[in-house]
Amino acid sequence: MLKNNSLLAIVYWVLFFSLIAIYFIQKDEQENPSIIFKYPEEEIRYWWVKVPVWWVNYWNKERFDKEFLLTSNNLYQFYLYVKRYPVYIPYIEQQLLESWIHEDLKYLPIAESALRDDVVSSAWAWGIWQFMPDTGRRYGLIVDEYVDERYHFEKATQAAIAYLNDLYDIFWDWALVSAAYNRGENWLRRDMSSQWIDNYYDLYLNEETSRYVYRIMAIKYVMQSYFDNKAVIDKLIWGVHEIPKTEKIVVSKIDDLQVWSSDNNYKYKDIKTLNRWIVWDTLPEGNWEITILQE
Repeated sequence: MLKNNSLLAIVYWVLFFSLIAIYFIQKDEQENPSIIFKYPEEEIRYWWVKVPVWWVNYWNKERFDKEFLLTSNNLYQFYLYVKRYPVYIPYIEQQLLESWIHEDLKYLPIAESALRDDVVSSAWAWGIWQFMPDTGRRYGLIVDEYVDERYHFEKATQAAIAYLNDLYDIFWDWALVSAAYNRGENWLRRDMSSQWIDNYYDLYLNEETSRYVYRIMAIKYVMQSYFDNKAVIDKLIWGVHEIPKTEKIVVSKIDDLQVWSSDNNYKYKDIKTLNRWIVWDTLPEGNWEITILQE
């Protein structure tokens, strides 16, 4: 009888500690959720065109897989995409919609700059849309020693969309348009002409451009996984960035931005951060619209 009671006691305590272990395992999983990026197994689309990945085009799938793996495994970069997304992408979406451009193009500036508004490439492309100086000027941006509107997010976005529309008038295909944005329209036309190829997926290109459209697609599908798990991921990364409440004022000339900021009860740091297009600390004669924080 004593032996049976001892056996029952052992079973009881085993069950008791097992239940406690299960509780803490489940609790840990809830507090530290894993992120599962959904791979587009049925089909891969850019714009609404299905990417050819069958038969002789199997290496297109290899290219996409490479970019998808690189993008989905770089959690640090993915988290920063997510945190910056609400500050910039809604405005880009609205501008694309008004221009009748497919929303997949909203991922292009993420591929270009990771939505960093202060980035400068080794080729001196600036801003979120990574405009070169001549291209920026061609689309109405001021680029000189005092002002560089490639850093003006709204104006640069409008210029980029005008550029994308012009590229579409040339190539009539959004994959080629995206490639031309990266490669340059003249270089891409030469590649197409010399190879007698009229689509992006069959072109042999330099490494950066041959990866470029697949990288945009990878970002698109990785970000879709974010929206499937938005509440969990937002909590995991302590929330996303918010657009500050701002207003615009017009000034005619500023000789010294630090002095002007102090005289007008603004923080110099806020003025420089909100107006990165002011290259140094001087604005020449003219009507300049400056963004300030709302009081």
